[in-house]
Amino acid sequence: MRMASLLPAMARVATLRIACIAPAVPQETAQWVRRLGATIAHFPRPPVRGMRLWGERARMLATGSNLVWRKAEQRFFAAQRHEVAPHLVWLETPYLLRYALSWRATLPLVVDYWGTSGGARRDYQHARGLRRLWEWLRWRAALGGERRYARLLPYLVTVSSLDAAHFRALTPESRIWAIPNGRFGGAGEAGAGAWEPPPNPQQLIMTGDLGYRPNVDAAQYFARQILPLIQARRPEARLRLVGRDPLPAVLALARLPGVEVQGYVPDLAAAIRQAAVYILPMRLGSGIRSKLFDVFPLGKPIVSTTVGAEGLELVHNQNCLIADTAEEFARACLYVLEHEAEQRRLGAQAQRLALEVYSQANVERLVAAALGEMLQAGACSPESRWGV
Repeated sequence: MRMASLLPAMARVATLRIACIAPAVPQETAQWVRRLGATIAHFPRPPVRGMRLWGERARMLATGSNLVWRKAEQRFFAAQRHEVAPHLVWLETPYLLRYALSWRATLPLVVDYWGTSGGARRDYQHARGLRRLWEWLRWRAALGGERRYARLLPYLVTVSSLDAAHFRALTPESRIWAIPNGRFGGAGEAGAGAWEPPPNPQQLIMTGDLGYRPNVDAAQYFARQILPLIQARRPEARLRLVGRDPLPAVLALARLPGVEVQGYVPDLAAAIRQAAVYILPMRLGSGIRSKLFDVFPLGKPIVSTTVGAEGLELVHNQNCLIADTAEEFARACLYVLEHEAEQRRLGAQAQRLALEVYSQANVERLVAAALGEMLQAGACSPESRWGV
């Protein structure tokens, strides 16, 4: 989603070469890149498994840094730099930083941090038993990578102003831009149209990858601790969990009263429109909840935790309701379920975010401004070559 939003913005102001590491490049991706007027170079890395994976994890813990390094990939990126001779390199993830760090003396680098070590810190805080030690080590490695490398970079990009503040505290000398994801396709791209009462006025819905640990935790938290409080006053209240690859722990929630686990659906927008309230009871993770880009255009009222709303322009009682305890979250859901006018008001304000803040046009404006500043500082013309 992030690169689908950023790459068209980049291609508007520069000649673009994409160097990617992946098992394969789907044909539709290659065609899309050509439509952008860009070129793509591919390093076909197979999935890392077994002893090699554990060896990399051990190195991460020993060095106190979560950045990867593989010799064959280093040669691939070095060859790309030699062939393209870019004037600027945009690294899509900090995990790639060690491949290009030696270039910074002669070539401007910008790194896109699409999250912070705060997510690993939350995993550690919520873990128990031996897993708590493992999560502590992961957090320290993530934070160590930020502290060690971010201060070496002249330019950083983050997905939110909150993440930008995190990195400004670590590296006050760096120039940092907060550029959100835009809505580039997806369930709600067509917009919501006029507000209508939901077909299922007692239904609450949560969507997302149901195999992703923060989503699994959120689904269990809501189904087991919050939904019973709602049903004590409104027994007809129902929870619908929609998303790919639900783990057994999520599938087991369907045995609870009023809980439906549907898994993947072909039309996510239609599923969201059916419900009265969209919930985001997140307690883990960091970055931004990209699933909300499918929700904003539909004009659906949102109830979230502070963690779920983190990094987004979500303001309590303005365009959503935010609650952090089970009791507060249940009260917020009940309030929206029982007040149709609030459903309409909160939904309309959420839709404004899609039209004004997270629009592709706004992302293109921000990318153009950031690249213009970087290219000017590097004494390059706006038509300069650069790589991703």
